[in-house]
Amino acid sequence: MNSLSVKRSVSVTVCILSALAVLLTACDPEAKWTTKDVTIDMNMQTVSAGFIECNFSTNKEAYYLIACQEVDEVLDPVKMPKQFMTLALDSAYAEYLNWRQRLLKAGEFNIAPFASHALQYGEVNHNFTGLWFETEYWIYAFVVDPVAMKPVGPLYLQTVKTEYESIVPLGFDYRVKGNWDYIYPMDSASKTINTHFPYVTTTRDSAELMQELMATDSTGFLLSPQEYFLLWLLNQSAFPEQAHPLYGVNVRENDGIIDGIEFEEGHTYYTFIGGFDFSMRQNTLYKFQWVGDTTNLYFSREDNIALEDLEIESESEE
Repeated sequence: MNSLSVKRSVSVTVCILSALAVLLTACDPEAKWTTKDVTIDMNMQTVSAGFIECNFSTNKEAYYLIACQEVDEVLDPVKMPKQFMTLALDSAYAEYLNWRQRLLKAGEFNIAPFASHALQYGEVNHNFTGLWFETEYWIYAFVVDPVAMKPVGPLYLQTVKTEYESIVPLGFDYRVKGNWDYIYPMDSASKTINTHFPYVTTTRDSAELMQELMATDSTGFLLSPQEYFLLWLLNQSAFPEQAHPLYGVNVRENDGIIDGIEFEEGHTYYTFIGGFDFSMRQNTLYKFQWVGDTTNLYFSREDNIALEDLEIESESEE
């Protein structure tokens, strides 16, 4: 055996022994951890309608769990912190096992251990997304012993109430190219794509939309087409499990079919994109004519359809 093979053999042996000793170091001498006298700092960075951004850090190198859940009157994490932490850790481990099983069935055998997959290490800036507006949530963290798989030390918990409307100024850019459409949520301040702002979107045939609007107006409601479209969308998004909020850039291959509607040559369509906060403030509306796979249109926030233009276009299509 040559010297290189000996070094590799020794290295593998050391790696195995290290893994057996601490389970989670993966032969990385930098990945040290402790559970003694560890404190966790939690600093809320942004509290919006659909998400809460929080910064977590520890005074020592440690593994810890972070989570967010809606306030439950039945539970009392202050009076029963140990039970609360145990339940949270059990839930996280159950999710890990389900994730691991899916990967194993898919033929993936290089699977991260529980700590690497579900626990935090070092300073973390995390966005909890998909949250309801004007709702109280518990944001919490606690240290975890990755060997004993048990919570250690106190529970760090804050109660945070989300806003009614998003406090993040945002706009949406939109592109239709061939059989694909793309949505870009753009932060108005930084001019960058926002990856944690939740939004919902839909596309409607203008002719069908106007028929519904006319039927609504006949009952006495005087809505603009844009207001009607927004209310229609919010009605479809009455429940989070039905709304399917999106994050970051959304790319969709429609093959001429979108939201269950088959595109027809020469028809005009409206695409509505709105922040998932049930607000009429952050929304964007674009229109385009479907001309098959030759369509290549890019809309920026400056192209957002003005209300009067929408009404004129709608009247001309009757």
